[in-house]
Amino acid sequence: MAHLAIHDALNAIDPKYGQYVFRGSFKKANKIAAVSQAAYEVLIDAYPSRIDTISVLLKKWLDQVENGDGKEEGIRLGKMAARAIIKLRKGDGHEKQGDYTPMTKPGDYQYTPGWDNWVLKPDFNYARPFSLDTVVKFRAGPPPKLESSSYAKDYNEVKLYGRKNSTVRTEDETSIAHWWAEFAEHGWNRIGRITAKENQLSLMDTARMFALINMDIYDIYLASLESKYFYDTWRPYTAIRSTIEDGNPLTVADTGWEPEMLTPPWPEYPSAHAAVAAGGAEILTNVYGTSSVAFKMESTSALENHPSRFYPNLDSAALDCARSRILNGYHFRFSTDAGMQQGREIAKHILSNYLRPLGNY
Repeated sequence: MAHLAIHDALNAIDPKYGQYVFRGSFKKANKIAAVSQAAYEVLIDAYPSRIDTISVLLKKWLDQVENGDGKEEGIRLGKMAARAIIKLRKGDGHEKQGDYTPMTKPGDYQYTPGWDNWVLKPDFNYARPFSLDTVVKFRAGPPPKLESSSYAKDYNEVKLYGRKNSTVRTEDETSIAHWWAEFAEHGWNRIGRITAKENQLSLMDTARMFALINMDIYDIYLASLESKYFYDTWRPYTAIRSTIEDGNPLTVADTGWEPEMLTPPWPEYPSAHAAVAAGGAEILTNVYGTSSVAFKMESTSALENHPSRFYPNLDSAALDCARSRILNGYHFRFSTDAGMQQGREIAKHILSNYLRPLGNY
């Protein structure tokens, strides 16, 4: 919301891209004042308990703007752009949690350790998207049947490479598993910040990039959760340890199997992490006009001896991000593949329909 308010405010001053909700023209408004005020208004509405900290940041930026009509006009514009998006999103249902009861057939999702029989937001898919008429339109296709050879192939892959202290997973693959484990929205926003700075992206284009990527991330999570709870499939933790017959002679249970990392509390298929990665790469590739955008970055979940990684392009980063979910024991490959496809489709939809360049650009 904050990024959309910032984008709309900047395009009210110097129109380059279509606005999301706020429509207006403020040619004389100061851009820094408008951006700062727009972000402030959205953030204090979302996080009222943090108003003191947010107010300090607002003052820091407004103090850098010369007093006068431009500053006052910028403040007024920022407030109006923020109020427009706040009003639009009021009652959007993002806070919904919902109830959940696991089923009992082979392949059905079962609670995994560490979460006290809890799953994350089974009703979140009913929240209002930013860009999609309906999340069902972007539902992933069905996963392979349990008795299929493709299921067995991916089952045995994660069984070998995703197990705790795996003897076949390399040191670098273990690094990848942990490095990409942080929330995908954190990682891909950080990639956006680093690449924007290193490629000297303009204020306008940076604002649009963050608006696009965060609209994309939110709607990907909605669509992914809709697919997850629609198919309601078990995690590798359950599938590999299960003594329930899955009907596949190529899968052999291991009741002592443990994943490299603690399994997240929601159904397996498709991978939301992979979807966010593919969507983020698609957005950034469009912004820069190429996937060949190199970056080096640290991660909050990295192992101490491997704090940073270098990627020569966005596609290789997205592939590693998706693959990490196999290497840490969270997902089957068919799930990461489906997630990447879902993420790309949603990103392409957003790029085709929102914040488009205006006629002169």
